[in-house]
Amino acid sequence: MDAPAPEPSPPPAPPAAAPAFVDPGAAEGLPALGATDFWEILYGRRSVRRFKQDLPPAELVERVVHAGTWAPSSCNYQMWDLVVVDDPELNRALGELSTQMANAPVNIVVSYGTGFSEEGMAGLQSASAMIQNMSLAAHALGLGTFWITAMGSAEKVRETVGLPRDRFVVAVLALGWPDYPEGKFPRAPKRRPMDEVSHENHYGGRAIPSSADPQAWESDLLGIYQRARVMNGLRHNKPRPWEVRALEESLDLLLPDGAEKRAPDAEGQAPRWLDVLPCTGILVERVSKRRPGFRFDVAERSRAVATFAGGRTRPKAGLFAWPVPAGEAAVALDEAPLPPVEAGAYDVVSCLFRLEGLPPLERERALATLASYLKPGGRLLLGLVSQRSFHDWTERLRARRGGPRGVEYVLSPDPSIGPFRAVDVAEVESAARAAGLTTTSRTGVQAVPQPEEIDFRTRNFAPRSRKLATLVGKGLATLERLPGVQARYGRFQFLLLTKA
Repeated sequence: MDAPAPEPSPPPAPPAAAPAFVDPGAAEGLPALGATDFWEILYGRRSVRRFKQDLPPAELVERVVHAGTWAPSSCNYQMWDLVVVDDPELNRALGELSTQMANAPVNIVVSYGTGFSEEGMAGLQSASAMIQNMSLAAHALGLGTFWITAMGSAEKVRETVGLPRDRFVVAVLALGWPDYPEGKFPRAPKRRPMDEVSHENHYGGRAIPSSADPQAWESDLLGIYQRARVMNGLRHNKPRPWEVRALEESLDLLLPDGAEKRAPDAEGQAPRWLDVLPCTGILVERVSKRRPGFRFDVAERSRAVATFAGGRTRPKAGLFAWPVPAGEAAVALDEAPLPPVEAGAYDVVSCLFRLEGLPPLERERALATLASYLKPGGRLLLGLVSQRSFHDWTERLRARRGGPRGVEYVLSPDPSIGPFRAVDVAEVESAARAAGLTTTSRTGVQAVPQPEEIDFRTRNFAPRSRKLATLVGKGLATLERLPGVQARYGRFQFLLLTKA
């Protein structure tokens, strides 16, 4: 006997109407809020670095703080304490601890109790949720914020604003009216693709090494990391004057030709220059401006980075692929592949501070590859950071100071982004000879830290420490004038090599 047919399921109940919005702030005497679009606020918020110095109305600041207190906290302890600093003298004191706290008319010091929710850094998570709430609320009110973690000394910040010892300072939130010309409000940085970020049930990717040792990296992971850093438009993409000056001085000495636009040759072609692994494109941009007599191309690990770097030259550089090391896969970024570099096609090839990011054996292969791109009689310009210089010494000092240790700091030793080890210049020159290249000329510059670099490195130091560092730098500067010091101990070593 057949089983009876199942009864049809009842139709789904209509969704319950959303409860009417009740503004808790208005209930506490704050001005009532109008309706806002959540998604517009979420996706429209930006980190603001330029503020008007006019104080925002107190009721708006209070609104921002009130929104922060509605963030989730571990076990609902809510053991956060905020100090809203709008006193100019007190803000000047905070600005002496870190220049990031000297930009806005209001600094909100966010702290959490040390005796609560310590497991899993839950106190830190709770305070961070509060900061995010305040950032979104500020944007909804037309204000701007900047989340500051580089406070100099968090303990000194705590003492400056009088927080008790059982409160640890998590961060400072700068707050005020944004001060940008019309149409110049910060654009959203590009985001990592969802298929790289989101995994189902189990992690499906490979970890990015948090190490500056080139041996710890595979080429495709470095390509992925550099694409993220470059495409997000972070501070690493800004030129640092001491590095640019070193390049320009050496360029004028070693390769003075091409400084003026020249007519095409008999075949209608300008001489060609290939810059290899330009990454941020800062240096190839500067070289192309100073050597307009050449037609520039770039070779990179990924199309995104090549496009970014090549777009900084005028006209835009041609884009080519840096070859994948044997046994490794190409960078998996769902990009159209770049064409290979044409062998024997270039009058000049440059590789500026990129050999330092390769393991020694890979460095030898890279030099042979660079040589293969040159025409007979073509020239290779190498920029190197020397092991004999002060570079490694200062990096060790930075590590001993217990400074920032996040991957973005570990992997940004100047003048590179990624793994980096200063090189033995003699070993590089020997590998170049094995690749059929002959050293034509060389120069070394900046045997001691430059004044601009000292100012940059100590920008978040206490005034007394900054002054001491400046005095030491001035004393060391006299050493650069001694005969042979630059050539032997200059941090930046430039070699010009010629292909037979």
